[in-house]
Amino acid sequence: MLKPLGNMTRRELLKVIGLGVGATATFGAQAAWPRKVRAQSRTVTPRANVRNVIVIQNVGAMSPAETLDFKESKWTPKDFDIQRVNSEFNISKTLFPNYEKWAPRASLVRSMYENGLVHFPAQYHTQCGRALNPAIVREVPAMGSIVAYELESERRESDTFPTYISMDLWNANCSQIGQGMLPAQFAGLDLNTSTVFQTFGGEAGEEDGIDPVLARRWEALQRMSEVSPIGQNPIGGKASEYQSHYQYAYRLLQDARFKGALQLTEEEKVRYMGDPAPPGTCKIGLQALLARNILAADAGARFLWLCNCYYGGNGCFDNHEWMYSRDRLALTNGRISIYDSAPMLDRALGNLVEDLSTMPGHDPEKTLLDETMIVVAHEFGRDPVMNSNEGRDHWGLCFTDMWLGGAVQPGRVIGRTDDRGWKVVDNGWKYNEQPMHDHDTSTIYSCLGIDYSKVIEDTPSGRVFEYQQTAPLGGPEFIPLTDIEELFV
Repeated sequence: MLKPLGNMTRRELLKVIGLGVGATATFGAQAAWPRKVRAQSRTVTPRANVRNVIVIQNVGAMSPAETLDFKESKWTPKDFDIQRVNSEFNISKTLFPNYEKWAPRASLVRSMYENGLVHFPAQYHTQCGRALNPAIVREVPAMGSIVAYELESERRESDTFPTYISMDLWNANCSQIGQGMLPAQFAGLDLNTSTVFQTFGGEAGEEDGIDPVLARRWEALQRMSEVSPIGQNPIGGKASEYQSHYQYAYRLLQDARFKGALQLTEEEKVRYMGDPAPPGTCKIGLQALLARNILAADAGARFLWLCNCYYGGNGCFDNHEWMYSRDRLALTNGRISIYDSAPMLDRALGNLVEDLSTMPGHDPEKTLLDETMIVVAHEFGRDPVMNSNEGRDHWGLCFTDMWLGGAVQPGRVIGRTDDRGWKVVDNGWKYNEQPMHDHDTSTIYSCLGIDYSKVIEDTPSGRVFEYQQTAPLGGPEFIPLTDIEELFV
């Protein structure tokens, strides 16, 4: 009868596995880090004015004319109940019944521009902070991976949560991009809200968080790795990446704080999602509630990406048809009426802002909302003209992203569109070019203390990688190297 792996000597292990005594173990060797990383501008001083960032990606592109850049027209429903937030911001209380919890705190950038008008490349641009270039797509990291790489030196020994955690990106048209050229540990963790609570939530009250079965299996894996010949195998590098993920996952799953973050009461679920809970594979209410708990745990996670994609694919805001339907029609590709999609977002965002504003932050003199900047981002806008199917098609000439919390000055409206929302008449800043996703990215980097002018020179392709691009393929001739400073002054 074989001994348990944990009790075997190295020689006994080698005999069981059938390897030579001379086998060496290199399992878990660290991947090479970029060696040539430098700033390309001496004028950039990162703001370093927030500790955490939450990005809510409204997949499918929420129509500005009904929401963040309201334009009354012949198509506007009579029951919208328009309320004035400030002199430049009106909003429908019918679509956003909880608007008072978040809208007065918000600032808007209405002059955003997007050149890619197909969901995949535009969603890539949102998540990655740069236009899609198929020639180097494998080496380009996600924005969250850059954040994790840059903030690695600030992690504490007690931090077990990845710096970058996303939710339900697996189900979007452009799923999780990953770490690109960076080491595997910066890939980020994408949580599936339809399964993660049942799989890893466990029972409330398990204070130590230790799973004995997982502990035994981990011990067996480590003993087997002692005699693994992976260093002599062509797949050794990839195996090292897997080992990096295994080590990260094991520490996370054995931390009681992770299991605690997954403990949700029924009352909390009703607050964030309503009763009954909405259909859909991916629930923005669960994402927001989990984001709140993850930040409250203060266990290392500082950049959270919430992917509001409902049934996946192009997302619930891809309203090419029947935007104002009150009949809950079975629309195609997971689309739903804005009467359904907007209140779901409103409830999740409103309660997230309300809770963060009352919860203590990392600094005991601040709340979590003081330390956390929230960005509501879209891949592009929607046509100001309603089509023949009573919906709106893709529009890149102008759209609105929203910022609140952290160091954002509330009540700012940057940029202005014409009476129809057809084009931008004022960019809202000192540059002739409109702001783009690239500037969302540089603003997030700067607020987290990251110099967005940095470049990586030793890339696999030999092309210099810019943290914020200034001349991308398929876009304008020049993108100003800047953050959106008007949000903070």
